[in-house]
Amino acid sequence: MDITLNEDPTHGTWSGGTVVYRVTVDDTWIGWVGDGRKWKGSHYGPVRWWACWRQDGDTAARWCSDLDYRSRNAARLALLVRITAHHLD
Repeated sequence: MDITLNEDPTHGTWSGGTVVYRVTVDDTWIGWVGDGRKWKGSHYGPVRWWACWRQDGDTAARWCSDLDYRSRNAARLALLVRITAHHLD
């Protein structure tokens, strides 16, 4: 399984984020992983990562996290786990 993350400058950032990556598995687009920082009233909190499962032809996200992950790798893994679990059902 070949998993790649490529920066996607066409996708808007969210919640104080600075980067969004387009995630592909074996050259099939499966979604995005991006960073963000929640507003704490007078400053932003620590960087957290989100993941979103959305593929070509989808009109809405199949699944999307909040800023739940402490690393890009953890968000990527959560996306892969979600997709794998769906295919096992």
